[in-house]
Amino acid sequence: MTLSSITRREFIATAGLGIAAMVVPAIGSAGETGPAKTPRAGGRSPGSRPSLPYRPYTLSPYDRGLVIEDVWPTIFFGDEVIPEIKRKAAKLPWARQALELMAKEAAMVMPKPPQLPVERAGWRHDFYSRVTAEHLLYDPDSQTRFLDPSTGVYEFDEAQRQAWVLLTHERTYRMMRSLGVLYRVTGDERYARWVAQGMRKAVEYFKHEEFVTGSSIRALYHQPLYDAAVLMILANIYSLTKQSDAYSDRDADDIRAGIFEKRMGDMQAFLAAHPTGNMSCYVSGALAHCGRVFERDDWTKLGIGESSGVRTLLTKGLCVDKDGRTDGMWREGTMFYHFYSMCPLVTLWEQAKQSANGATRDADLRTRFAEMFAAPVALVDRELRLPVIGDLGAPRVMNLAAYRHLYEYAAGRLDPARFGPMLAEIYARSGAKRVELSALAYGPDALPKPGGIGRGSTLLPAASIGVFRSSSAEKLQVLFRAGRYGGGHDHPDRLGIALGAFGQPISPDLGTAGYSIHPIVHNYYRATIAHNTLFADEKDQPGEAVLDWRGNDKNPRARGVISGEDGVRYQRTVFFAGPYVVLLDEYSSEAEHRFGWTYHAYGKLNVVSPKLEPGSKAMLGMPALPADGAYAMLTDRLSGVASEQIEAEWDVAGGVRMRLLAVSDGPIEVTAARSPGQPIPDKLGCVLLRAPGKSRRIAAVLEPCRGTGSVVSVRLRGDAVVVRLKSGGERVYDWKP
Repeated sequence: MTLSSITRREFIATAGLGIAAMVVPAIGSAGETGPAKTPRAGGRSPGSRPSLPYRPYTLSPYDRGLVIEDVWPTIFFGDEVIPEIKRKAAKLPWARQALELMAKEAAMVMPKPPQLPVERAGWRHDFYSRVTAEHLLYDPDSQTRFLDPSTGVYEFDEAQRQAWVLLTHERTYRMMRSLGVLYRVTGDERYARWVAQGMRKAVEYFKHEEFVTGSSIRALYHQPLYDAAVLMILANIYSLTKQSDAYSDRDADDIRAGIFEKRMGDMQAFLAAHPTGNMSCYVSGALAHCGRVFERDDWTKLGIGESSGVRTLLTKGLCVDKDGRTDGMWREGTMFYHFYSMCPLVTLWEQAKQSANGATRDADLRTRFAEMFAAPVALVDRELRLPVIGDLGAPRVMNLAAYRHLYEYAAGRLDPARFGPMLAEIYARSGAKRVELSALAYGPDALPKPGGIGRGSTLLPAASIGVFRSSSAEKLQVLFRAGRYGGGHDHPDRLGIALGAFGQPISPDLGTAGYSIHPIVHNYYRATIAHNTLFADEKDQPGEAVLDWRGNDKNPRARGVISGEDGVRYQRTVFFAGPYVVLLDEYSSEAEHRFGWTYHAYGKLNVVSPKLEPGSKAMLGMPALPADGAYAMLTDRLSGVASEQIEAEWDVAGGVRMRLLAVSDGPIEVTAARSPGQPIPDKLGCVLLRAPGKSRRIAAVLEPCRGTGSVVSVRLRGDAVVVRLKSGGERVYDWKP
């Protein structure tokens, strides 16, 4: 049997992974568009949600690759891990089984030559639906028809095609590395011969100067970031197989000169211009690892030197407080790029350990590195779901289990006592099988008792992000974000909250889809109004939010304050009072402004009071809510004015409802609208409040529930918020306990 007679995903379903894999609908003629055919028996229908744990071959949670395809973003390693893999294979049944599965997959792959199409490689962010912003489903055998798994419709344009070329090259290189591992473990030259075919094809591809982009800093694979990842994994591959007779002396010369010496100058130029950031992690890793493999000390020293590389990235790349202390969160303000940066940092750390560089013996740097692994764990919910802070990631599916390869490293090499229980809990909660390459290369021999994830309220003090968690039946969790807006991949969403309950996200941060989606959609995801927070004059927030966190007090609460460049002081106080959350929002300024408040939740929205009319018009002396820019994404608008309590509810899913009761200290405009999810069809309902003045106060109760809920009313009383319950009692929430 060959891959021509069985699809990649059908093989996964029968290869012993223990993961229910999706079967891609049969592919018709090239260029055909329209709805996909019904999947074969045992498959997943288009439009259904992916189940966890997935192996993130691409940014799509629908995609489950072979084990030999590895994950993306990957941890880069080469021949230096072979002694450890051999030791595990000789001693541990799970390691032998993982290698046996890899060998079975390799036997399916090797009848075809390595797939490296000789075409221009494009931008990863183009591999998204132009209609829904969903990541398209990658299929190595479908070169001109790309499936949107949320709708079952195929798409094609030239930019998507070029993105497919990039993904195909990256997938092939990761498979070549896996076969290189098999070669070094087994000594079977068949693996090395297949890898050598791919290396020769890579040499030929690197000759195509017409594919090169850029001027002062050039790149073959669209941009220096992609070149760095390709160069790093090609160095991994060659280090694993260079002793094989599959290579001639000419092959060795061509690989060194035609790939590495040809492109490494651009890596050096990029790092000189950009010493920090997620891209610099990859470029530094490429210089360090390629320098070791090809005995180029000048490359290695630049990658892990005292004035660049791992030391610079760990001192300048993390959030720090006013005293210079870090909680490990990557300073670009995004959960995705936090993990994205960690993968090459592992390579840099390991390369530094093998050199005379003192970075890994520096206690402060080691602490900083370890805290990078701990930071995301502080923010997950009970289903290991991660908040999609900043750019990229989808709120229903971004999950710690997708990054288990990084926690294999942390538990096996960095701090077993601290990260071993976390790794065990990831496997226990997700049901994933322990077959990752990183487990073989770096992971602990055995998993300890699970523990250490998602219990009690937690705080990342340098990043100014806190999470409240309840232990009651509704599993209420609220993330509250303060800190400084940093631009770039960050979003102007300070004082924003994200709420989940009953095991599902209800009011999420949306993150973003790929950067090539329509600018109006992309700008909406990044705008303040797409978040559950405060603003003024229909503009994005300015400034920094200072956080006062008291999440572990008897009466858990937190307060964030922005003193903005727009002259407005914003203050949000969050009282965590499970089974509901109480908000007190206060605005003040010396000049007149239009103060805004926005909240989004999944499900059909119904505003019970006040009575709203279709459309949007001037009210309370304010102009109508904008209909262009990011505001164009707010559709099906209803609007009106409230002088009494506002009451709204969302029918979320599975019998879960979300209730909002709010009151202001004066008349306030109320707008209800539909807002896009991420992807776009995953709609939310939005309540947006506006009021003119020099100061304003809004009190609100957010109550996720099954049934009718327990809150009857909310009102302001001095500096406190009073909540009346159906039981007849009242609860008073005041900053001072």
